[in-house]
Amino acid sequence: MISLRKLAGLPDRSRARKLISLLAEEQNPAYQAGLVELAHLFLEEKCSVPIAPLSERGRALLRYRLAAKLGIEVADWDLQAPADRSEEPTRFPFSVWLDDLRSPFNVGSIVRTAEAYGFESVLFSPLTPGLDHPRTLRTAMGAQAYLAHEALSLEDLMLRHGSRPVFALELGGTPLHEFVFPPEGVVLVWGEELGLSPEALAWANGSCGRVSLPLYGRKAALNVGVAFGILAAAWTAQVKSLEG
Repeated sequence: MISLRKLAGLPDRSRARKLISLLAEEQNPAYQAGLVELAHLFLEEKCSVPIAPLSERGRALLRYRLAAKLGIEVADWDLQAPADRSEEPTRFPFSVWLDDLRSPFNVGSIVRTAEAYGFESVLFSPLTPGLDHPRTLRTAMGAQAYLAHEALSLEDLMLRHGSRPVFALELGGTPLHEFVFPPEGVVLVWGEELGLSPEALAWANGSCGRVSLPLYGRKAALNVGVAFGILAAAWTAQVKSLEG
């Protein structure tokens, strides 16, 4: 670990970059207080109270301010995810199948959201970036370790899950607030450009149908990861309310 004296002797911008890195780590209180003091000196701020160790949030905000003064744009991989909860999770018999998504960031976001809302599995079409893609893994933030995941073609999905209720998240369906979700099943989620395949839609229409998100602005559709998050929250909330 670099000493505070050596850190203080670095050129301004080098010192600030090193401070950003060190403030992201757990430090002993005296060393952390020294980091905070050096950060305030670089930011040309005077402290009216004695320097003290900061909370995790306080250190993060200080890192953001240092980065902003340096003109550094924060990337996804710079962000620190909150620690996982320790209590036993609630799991629902819900699965999501992703039909030819193209963005690994969207795939990773859906994996993380599915795990957070208690889904049991995320299933991928063969053309969807899987969890061997580094950007998918980065956005999933470790959620893939807590739920099942597998690549399945539509044909294999129908063979494996054909007896379960199935519905589609797609335009032209029942509005979300009117849709009656099944107590278990598979939701089919479209790719960013093409929507669900006709075969996937036909399967959903023959089962539980399709659900749509009412939108009121000029944009006709949401990002697929955002849309799935809204649906996941509604599905779990409806099933939980019926259980209670």
